[in-house]
Amino acid sequence: MQRLEVPTAASMFDLGRRLGAELHSGDLVCLIGELGAGKTTLTQGIAHGLGIERPVTSPTFVTIKPYALGSGVDLYHVDLYRIDDKDYLDDQGILEELQRGAIVVVEWSDHARGLEEFSPLTISIAVVGERRVLEFRGSQIWEERLSWLA
Repeated sequence: MQRLEVPTAASMFDLGRRLGAELHSGDLVCLIGELGAGKTTLTQGIAHGLGIERPVTSPTFVTIKPYALGSGVDLYHVDLYRIDDKDYLDDQGILEELQRGAIVVVEWSDHARGLEEFSPLTISIAVVGERRVLEFRGSQIWEERLSWLA
């Protein structure tokens, strides 16, 4: 779909902010990348773009952190780094929340199954020296919605 190079953490946050402003009820964003790649920084930007002003921290140890949006929609920030159960999101009710219209961002989404049916935007982040190279994959709808990346 699209490749983008991000030189700094501030740039990663800003990209997330712009992406967050484009998200709609029921959107799923899947993040894949090694430790320290910038998944949480991107998610912090997404939350800011959605209007969340409180601090957004990594849910590595609690796995799921909900954030209420003023519109009645919630953002769920999920980190599956420590999870070996491929059905964890379903077991925890996150897929049901997604069906109800929540916006869900999943770090380490490759640790889960059943996400394809939600037409996710998948962002793979590769560390190249000090830079991050992001590869965006998604349906045609995502290509249209993210045409500003070009």
